[in-house]
Amino acid sequence: MRHLAALTASLLIFMVAAMSHGRDDARTNDIDPMTRPEPAVRRGLSAGGIRSNGNGSALPIRMCRIQLKHPYYFADLGHSATALEFWDKQRWERVLTDRAAEGYNAIYWWISPWTIKPWQSWLIAHRDFPEARELTPEQSERFIEHIGWIFRKAHELGMMNFLHNQCIATTKPFAEAHGLQGKSVGGEFRGIEWGDRNELTTRFTELTLAELFQTYEDLDGMIGPMGDVLPGKRSSWYKEAIVPGLKLSGRDPIYIVMTWQLPFDDFLEDIAPPEIYPNTWINVDFNGEMITDNRPYPIYLRWAEQSGLPTIFEILDLNFEGNLPFNSPKFAFDIIKNLRKVDNCVGFNYWGEAWRDRETYLFRKALGHYAKQFGPYSEEPWLAILEEKFGDRAAAEHFLRAYDASAWITPEVCAIAWCPIATLQGRQLSLKYWYFSNMGKNLRIGYYNGTARGTTLLPVKYYAWVVAELGEDWVAGNPVGNDETVPPHEQLYKWELADHPVAPHEHMERIRLLGQQAQREAEEAMKTVKQNNDEATEVYHAMTAYKLLAAYYERKVLAATSALIYGFGGPEEYRAKAERLADEVVDLYEQAAHYIWEHVDRKQGRLKGWGGWHMGERPPSTLLELIEAEKEERAHFSKLFNWSPGS
Repeated sequence: MRHLAALTASLLIFMVAAMSHGRDDARTNDIDPMTRPEPAVRRGLSAGGIRSNGNGSALPIRMCRIQLKHPYYFADLGHSATALEFWDKQRWERVLTDRAAEGYNAIYWWISPWTIKPWQSWLIAHRDFPEARELTPEQSERFIEHIGWIFRKAHELGMMNFLHNQCIATTKPFAEAHGLQGKSVGGEFRGIEWGDRNELTTRFTELTLAELFQTYEDLDGMIGPMGDVLPGKRSSWYKEAIVPGLKLSGRDPIYIVMTWQLPFDDFLEDIAPPEIYPNTWINVDFNGEMITDNRPYPIYLRWAEQSGLPTIFEILDLNFEGNLPFNSPKFAFDIIKNLRKVDNCVGFNYWGEAWRDRETYLFRKALGHYAKQFGPYSEEPWLAILEEKFGDRAAAEHFLRAYDASAWITPEVCAIAWCPIATLQGRQLSLKYWYFSNMGKNLRIGYYNGTARGTTLLPVKYYAWVVAELGEDWVAGNPVGNDETVPPHEQLYKWELADHPVAPHEHMERIRLLGQQAQREAEEAMKTVKQNNDEATEVYHAMTAYKLLAAYYERKVLAATSALIYGFGGPEEYRAKAERLADEVVDLYEQAAHYIWEHVDRKQGRLKGWGGWHMGERPPSTLLELIEAEKEERAHFSKLFNWSPGS
């Protein structure tokens, strides 16, 4: 209860975007007029609606990420179209209008490239630190006018504006002027403008934050981690530098603290108390930097429930590196349903990208729709969209079923090849043995599965070790524990778990069947498509790709499981089985990769996965290069699984 008063005060200021810019009330009929803020108040979320779970009311924050790409930087790299898009006001109106119509009411403005051109280098004029300027006065003025217009347009459409912030960032000219050296935290060195923590950079952070909010009256807040390039006690930086800047702005804007790489107890001490800053919210990852489940990981719930702060859950789909469809509205519905059960959850932040619209448009629309007006799930709105697109009701029904089946394939693969950090994201276009092997420092990966599964999904390494250790009787006697006719007859207790387990081979069989179902439904849909044949064919090819990849995923995990059983000292028969399965893996991957290269990538080399047989060798690779990487893995198979020399 200690945060209840601060929470209520913070939430009673919702829908800032409507203020002083004249918004269509039809867009805000999910907000109680009695809680709507006065126009003079410009602080952030509001709510009366914090306890929105269970009564059909809206999640107050329905946020999506949109990139602000530095036009001069991209133009210098030869990407003139990207630069022109930045200055195109008609394009911005279309994008923002579309998101507002889908039910979104907040934008997370992501600076790109954020490691090279953070907002400090181009969004403000640096009145307090002229030595920090990278732009001419004319360039700076042009940026401020244009970005201010974008923020204002979002407000007019009923959407709040939040800007990505990273700690600690200055600018290259500033770092050079003051002899900063830069500091690498977490193994990545970004340059001299990153990571130095001292009195100078503290003051720089405070004054530039104040200038930012004084420059953009339609900027409602910021989202940023206290991690990455921030040495020392990360949580204390919030009250040392961030909060003073927010207060100095004279506006008390919202600051949404990302919990990324932040110790929980430090957060409770230095950030969560309302006396630190009353307009503090938190941004919690949903499934890490990927999607494996339709519910948040249990460990993340403590941030919302124990702090009592307004919490948004960040939905990142970085594990779809192959750009195959993730387009199930039912999956989106279930995410919203589960978020509504979380105490103090006020919404979500979806990282969907405009360039992935064809692959994710139903999912994105459904997130906005069900978060704004929750009710029983219905296929009707999504069938209507698909029927209008492809001209036939039966085709729409089959495509929707294909989307619902295929949406689970990549999450299920990533749940068993589990590492929730983006640097190990490649699992859609290829699945590496080093997710399961015991080579080198990779010992730490493969003993856990997606944590929303509890103990039901048995990790590959653990399963293999148990089978190897308990020997031939265990192997012959139904190691899964799903047949009460074989010893031990008390099957419930065979694995000594709270619920009946799912073994790796059972899990992978389900994935293969999902791939078959997705392709079968798409094939049926193609029989009655009446318009937009090219797009329908793209969907069909994507579903066929899923089918081929799912068969490959299954064989690869089976090969890894057998190799581990033998490597852990299991029966000799598992070596021969592993070798046979590993050969089949290469054949299946060649089929899948060649098909995707021909029909999905169209021989353009746009789709790239991770190559290299060793965990430390992961250059982005085209599909043809991934075939060679698959063969290289096969050549190093015994080494990957630590089979003894000569074995």
